[in-house]
Amino acid sequence: MNPNGAPFRFPSLPIVTPDPPRKSQAEKYGLALYLGLGGLVVLLALIGWFGWRVWSMRPVWRNVYVLNDRQAPTELRIQAALDLSRDHRVEPRQLWDLSLHRDLPPLARYILAEGISADLVAADPLGYASAVARSEDWPEWLRLVLARPMAYAASQGHTLSRERLAELCRLDDPQLRLWALYALAMQSRPDPAPKAKILRLADEPGPDRELAQLFEKALSAPDAPGRALILDEATAWTRARHPAVRPLWDGWTLKGGRVERVKPSA
Repeated sequence: MNPNGAPFRFPSLPIVTPDPPRKSQAEKYGLALYLGLGGLVVLLALIGWFGWRVWSMRPVWRNVYVLNDRQAPTELRIQAALDLSRDHRVEPRQLWDLSLHRDLPPLARYILAEGISADLVAADPLGYASAVARSEDWPEWLRLVLARPMAYAASQGHTLSRERLAELCRLDDPQLRLWALYALAMQSRPDPAPKAKILRLADEPGPDRELAQLFEKALSAPDAPGRALILDEATAWTRARHPAVRPLWDGWTLKGGRVERVKPSA
């Protein structure tokens, strides 16, 4: 009791409410946090992949630059074309587009076109065959070298336009005609006439008899890889003996992965 006799009372105290426990980031944001972190990881991975792709493509960009540099020595431009034609990172469509550039050295264009595979034909058989058969103002050698992939595609079982191949057969180039005849002979349910013409040309004396014999051999090959190897031989034969292709190689020779200067043939 107080001295005055009043009862003693404790002073009232303020009510203190403790702060609620802090939530972790995961508790605050839940699934959104993990989705955001996952998206950030994916973004960083994509940026890294893109950077690596750009870095790894440096040789391709360099070769494209040298190929199109009119001030560069012809030898370097031709070598750039060869490197591009053998680089698996270069798409067949890109080789096609480059081979049509008229300001490139003719041999560089030929090498680029020779690097085109059957994949480009398989992507659009009718469009490819129409371009080869009907494009105007093409050099004879360019039409010939761009007809080759159709023979390779036919060897792999792809169906091609018989009408467009027949148009190529009606042109004046006998070697081009043989390439087109072979592609016709390899079509499903083929007309026996193209094969018969190849066999006849393989038996008759003539400047293109050896080429016809190679196609005869390819027709009897047991599988597509075997036919492709024989077509590679036919490609080398055409490169060395076609009257429009041979002048492109005068003064040049192919040794492995290099194009080197040699004394022009007489």
